[in-house]
Amino acid sequence: MKPVVLVTGAAGGIGRAVCDALADRYTLVGLDRDCADFEHACIEFDLASAGSVERAMTGVRERFGERIAAVIHLAAYFDFTGEDNELYERVNVDGTRHLMRALQSLSVERLVYSGTMLVREPTGPGGTVDESSPIHPTWAYPESKARAEQVIVDERGRIPTVRLHLAGLYDDEKAVPTLSHQIARIYERDMKSELYAGDRDAGQAMVHIEDLLDAVCRAVDRRAALPEDVEILIGEPEPMSYYDLQRRIAALIHGDDDIKTVAVPKPVAKAGAWLEEKSEPVVPDSLDKGEKPFIRPFMIDMADDHYALDIERARELLGWRPRHSLRDGLERLISALKKDPAAWYEKNGITPPDWLHGDDAEAVRRTYEAQFAKDFERTRWTSIAAALAGAWLAASPTVIDYGSTASAWTHALAGAFAAALALTTLLRSLSLLRWAVACVGAAIALLPILFNTPSATVYLNGTVVGGLILALAVIPPPHPGISPRAAAGSAVSPGKSRSPSSWGPRVAIMALAFIAFLLARYMAAYQLGHVEGLWDPFFGTGSERVTGSDLSESFPISDAGFGAYGYLLETVLALAGSRARWRTMPWLVTLFAFLVIPMGVVSVAFIAIQPVLIGAWCGLCILAAIATLIMIPLALPEMVATWGHVRSRLRAGRPFLPVFLSGD
Repeated sequence: MKPVVLVTGAAGGIGRAVCDALADRYTLVGLDRDCADFEHACIEFDLASAGSVERAMTGVRERFGERIAAVIHLAAYFDFTGEDNELYERVNVDGTRHLMRALQSLSVERLVYSGTMLVREPTGPGGTVDESSPIHPTWAYPESKARAEQVIVDERGRIPTVRLHLAGLYDDEKAVPTLSHQIARIYERDMKSELYAGDRDAGQAMVHIEDLLDAVCRAVDRRAALPEDVEILIGEPEPMSYYDLQRRIAALIHGDDDIKTVAVPKPVAKAGAWLEEKSEPVVPDSLDKGEKPFIRPFMIDMADDHYALDIERARELLGWRPRHSLRDGLERLISALKKDPAAWYEKNGITPPDWLHGDDAEAVRRTYEAQFAKDFERTRWTSIAAALAGAWLAASPTVIDYGSTASAWTHALAGAFAAALALTTLLRSLSLLRWAVACVGAAIALLPILFNTPSATVYLNGTVVGGLILALAVIPPPHPGISPRAAAGSAVSPGKSRSPSSWGPRVAIMALAFIAFLLARYMAAYQLGHVEGLWDPFFGTGSERVTGSDLSESFPISDAGFGAYGYLLETVLALAGSRARWRTMPWLVTLFAFLVIPMGVVSVAFIAIQPVLIGAWCGLCILAAIATLIMIPLALPEMVATWGHVRSRLRAGRPFLPVFLSGD
């Protein structure tokens, strides 16, 4: 019989590959919790149970004898949460102890342990890690592996050991989570793909699966010639830096290596990662998967870690050197992604974006990317215009009397923030921040009302600048955040001859909302003291009596001004989005309808109570109410179509949040 080799964790992907690589010259015996569909001899055991491990070794001795050429210890618990887990201790540490003690009853020629280079203290760019580098793991997984190695040293007895400290693993279709998620972020043009909180020249060594198998086989074949207990680093000696990876991945996916890598301060990055993790919605599975984000706060601390390996010991003792390089391997890895994106995501354990379904996913992505790039370049000037508008507002307190220091500083800071934020949207990867720019613009337009500004100039300046920034952010295409799959669909709803978001009703709503805005703003000017009186086309001084009544003045801010603000939002949002926005941007249609319909109801209610509570009619209010009432039937069909679409997608099994936020 050929020499016997035991492999723990044999039914896993690496375990099967190791067994296949050794099968021509050794008798392979797998040890795993589940031996189903395993091609070689296999004994089921639970590494966390000392009794189970003892029984397994008894079974090995009875079936294969006590002489074992090698034990390859691959079984371990691993996750990428960064949090400690009891399984690290039970499986990695205690399980290794159970194994080492049970092996004492056999005659083992060599134990080959699958460790990680992460147990060693990293260096900065330019430094090198070798077997004399200090043991200094920085998070839960490598800490457990370091403790397991100490168990091996303490419990090995007469068993010779070789502890392989492995670099990050990859093959032609999958890679370690840090790399695969980096590829996925760039593939999806996720905004986070161009943000980095570490030294972009730092890198981590990798090793191809074929080179790993070669190293393990050599360790087994040379088991008698190796030192009694030895550590050996296994990996490609020269790692690609984070920035080089960024450029190479972007070039292979998008044909353009001019990807930005924006530095983010570590405290800001950690706060962002923490907020993203904590803000994940807790909703039923029928609505959303509730998956945690990959980037966790603990990863930020490791962003500067550099692992360039000195593999001289591997050359000397094993005659091993890598035959692959990640730089070349990326081409095959990304080719597999583009050939079958859904399968690639599944193999790498990454939840795909909602649009990544169907055989034409890659074609849909390319079409979307091309149109997005065209629209982005054509309308990039809008970011500059919004930044200039923000700068104008920031400088305004130097030439305009804002009436109070608080008002002046608030407007100036809001303008400066809007300008800085608008400039970030010049980067295509940060175009999603256009919606943040829109929010800042909307806030600026509200500031004069919140401060009850006594200056007509301040009111005009804030309204125009805020409205302009809002319009520049939301009206011109492209509209970031839309799913490529949604963008590829028709604008016409099923069974209909026209789009629910057709331009005719929307332009009519825009015109009516603007008329109502002018009327409400005129009344707000009276309430704030910018004009001495109001002209009423029907009731003489009725508009003055209503807008100056105790009821109106009981509000902490100008009620007419707040109404004007709502009409301004309606005016802008009526023009935002394409004819397909009823299914590409359900959130926007919902917000738009929420403005139109409740404001119409409130306007009518306010008209009804005027003669009862105030004893007068407001002609200007009636005209504004008529405009809003006409808007309701114009906006309602789009809202009905939008939520009919959302309900149909939920019935089809699609998660709620992606459909609502990104369309379908």
